[in-house]
Amino acid sequence: MLNFNARKKISLAVLAALGTTVSVGANAATANFDTATGTLQISSVDVPRAGSAAQFDTFSANLSWLQDQPGFVFELTDAVLAAQSAEARVFFDGQFGKVFVPEVTLDGNSGVSFFAEMELVPGSNPLRFSVTKLHSSNFEGCPDFAAPLDGNACALEGTLSGDVTLTNNIRWVLNGGVDVGGDRTNASVLTIEPGTVVQGQSGADFLFVNRGSQINAIGTPQRPVIFTGLGDDDSDTLLSGSWAGLVLAGESLVNGCSEGVAVCEQFDEALTRSYGGNNPNDNSGVLKYVQIRFAGFEIRPDNELNALTLLGVGSGTTIDFVQTHRAKDDGVEMFGGTVNLKHIVATAVDDDSLDWGQGWTGKGQFIFVNQVDGFGDHGIEADNNEGDFNSLPRSKPQLVNLTIIGSDTGRDGALLRRGTGVNINNAIFTNFSRSCLNIDSAATFENAGAPGQLTGELTVENTVVDCATNFNDDSADLFLVSDWFTSQPGNVATNPNLNGFLPAAGSPAIGIGLHSFGNDPFFAVTDYAGAFADENDDWTRDWTFFGTVPVGVR
Repeated sequence: MLNFNARKKISLAVLAALGTTVSVGANAATANFDTATGTLQISSVDVPRAGSAAQFDTFSANLSWLQDQPGFVFELTDAVLAAQSAEARVFFDGQFGKVFVPEVTLDGNSGVSFFAEMELVPGSNPLRFSVTKLHSSNFEGCPDFAAPLDGNACALEGTLSGDVTLTNNIRWVLNGGVDVGGDRTNASVLTIEPGTVVQGQSGADFLFVNRGSQINAIGTPQRPVIFTGLGDDDSDTLLSGSWAGLVLAGESLVNGCSEGVAVCEQFDEALTRSYGGNNPNDNSGVLKYVQIRFAGFEIRPDNELNALTLLGVGSGTTIDFVQTHRAKDDGVEMFGGTVNLKHIVATAVDDDSLDWGQGWTGKGQFIFVNQVDGFGDHGIEADNNEGDFNSLPRSKPQLVNLTIIGSDTGRDGALLRRGTGVNINNAIFTNFSRSCLNIDSAATFENAGAPGQLTGELTVENTVVDCATNFNDDSADLFLVSDWFTSQPGNVATNPNLNGFLPAAGSPAIGIGLHSFGNDPFFAVTDYAGAFADENDDWTRDWTFFGTVPVGVR
């Protein structure tokens, strides 16, 4: 007969093998390990459907512990389609080959449960999974790198070094500015488990991932990683700016240096930290299924941190399924770099929802902005460089499938200025008080060319606009924004017919045209404007937080 420690190891291994998603302390475990048969039984595991960010196939599955294999390895013995229940479920992340099991019991004993993470063994057939993480679901004290607080809370401060994991059975509290590694020294990898909550106590608390270090915060649809302020109880009553925010610094390309400088490096405006370099493929880690709530703080006069600040971050970084909510400054801001964004949600942001400058040349697809009355400025505020409008490399992201919804205070859906470039395809801009589209600065107009003779540096195609004033036209400019818009293919000025934020049946946004980046493997091929294909394509479901914010045009 197996002793308790052996059974504990088995159950953990089983958990990791098929991945379950459940919150700590849930009434029913998402998986159970039968010690008599060595079987890991998973009642519901969600597997993302190929080609869809909103649809999952749910299975019940059994895995067998392979006792002759080194470590803890489980083999899938059977899996059948099951109804998707409202209860907590396991999640399989095919992108990283990981199964997340939030709670596994032994022989149905709810008093003994574990969190487990398993990784798919490459090339295995039948499928095999090795357990890579296993720990109790209960709080068992603070690790050496953290200081104990009340209850299950542990404080982080100073610099985190080496490989550090923030487990989901602890509430982590930032005490001041917390660094992950040093600038190109003392490299660290910070791993954050699904369902983990990281809280800032006050405005000056922030988490800063330095150049050469990484953050791997991977949540699941039911258990996102949450960064928020102290006292957040899901009621949406916490003030924006209750803590400072999350910052990633990378070694990708930025502009703003004097001509002839071989490698351009800059300093963050709020913290005066270094960023930038000459590696466009630099990797600062992963943010996936992550919420960043109530962040943004004025660190120095007129210099704030945003909810998510990306400083010279490279394209090797993964930013996918990330929400910023009630940020005091901007939702997401890129200072140069080549980082790519996918499935981005910005709700009730005080200032600009998406902001860039200093030569950002990344890509973005499926971006949803929802402002709220009384708050919010621009949906997009885009610069090349504030000091030199023609500085190189010039900002020129490629953005596809955007739904940008404004409010009574939202001035422009997109303010394109200071020499920026951008290629926008398949977008919806609606409900902004000044205009849907605004081009500013002579350098921006010159970079675009002219209607009928566009350079390709500043374009918008297959896009729907619907504001009281669609275009901020000024006869003194090189050309009218309205002429620029109508000269490009697939653009229409009409009501997008949204049901909240999703296109209703018959919406003119459906089938508006293919985007022009179909040969780039980063982009999913779509033939609709906006971030959502139709009323059944709500990829924000489960993992986002809207609180009391009304969603969509009111």
